[in-house]
Amino acid sequence: MPELPEVETVARDLQRRVAGARIADAEVRWPRTIAHPEPPEAFVEQVRGAQISSVGRRAKSVLVNLADGRVMTVALRMTGALIVAEPGSADDPYARVVFRLADGRELRYRDVRKFGRIGLWEGGGLRRRVAPGVRRRVAEPRRPYRVGDVFGRHGPEPLAASFSSARLAARLAGRSARLKTLLLDQSFVAGVGNIYADEALWRARLHPLRAADTLSPEEVRRLHRALRAVLRQAIANRGSSFSDYVGADGEPGANAERLHVYRRTGEPCLRCGREIRRITVGQRSTHFCPRCQPLPTERP
Repeated sequence: MPELPEVETVARDLQRRVAGARIADAEVRWPRTIAHPEPPEAFVEQVRGAQISSVGRRAKSVLVNLADGRVMTVALRMTGALIVAEPGSADDPYARVVFRLADGRELRYRDVRKFGRIGLWEGGGLRRRVAPGVRRRVAEPRRPYRVGDVFGRHGPEPLAASFSSARLAARLAGRSARLKTLLLDQSFVAGVGNIYADEALWRARLHPLRAADTLSPEEVRRLHRALRAVLRQAIANRGSSFSDYVGADGEPGANAERLHVYRRTGEPCLRCGREIRRITVGQRSTHFCPRCQPLPTERP
């Protein structure tokens, strides 16, 4: 699944290529791709004629900001990709949603396994609130209706200026969860997945099974530096491609060959030479060096 660096790469590509473009029309070829509004015909009607003002990212989703304040979210999931196709390009049988731009190009949402979702939301992030003492006669479903609500349960962005070492320490305090499990929890920190959790823990010399509340202040600082460093490196290299991930230009990223531990089971550690091991943590493959990342036998 594309993680923060891959989604950030797609968003930056799209910012350069489609910001300012107008969506002349849209075609939904796989109705279940559309998460909101429903039915898909309503989505097409609402997006037709909209102008793209900018493209950004939140967590693992691409945010297509429209000039009227609405926001389209694109969750790429396992095999999703957003490709800008020039006029006359051959059709793509895996394109689930096609946005036809006024200049003749197409913005195609390609998804082989059909797990990705696209939603169109009002801007902002405040839920409807009922005045104190006023009771609803009919229970209303608690559904997100603004883009901020879609990400209401997500944790902070790890590359944000506000995500300091002190803030990470405060979030780790009192948490007995294993570090690998916690880094994959999107409510703890947004955008990190299996690849960069393994890479950050290796760089910080921390075992993936280490309990979060056993870290010393220095270890927290190491983890903070490592997490931001591996994400920045991956963005600079346009993400890690192992199967389906490509940028908006259709080209794979170059970071996979620069990984230190992920998917290197049995190979020598690039720091100490010890054989990289693989274990399963929370049903996810986890890679680490047993010498560089020792697991303490007792809690301090």
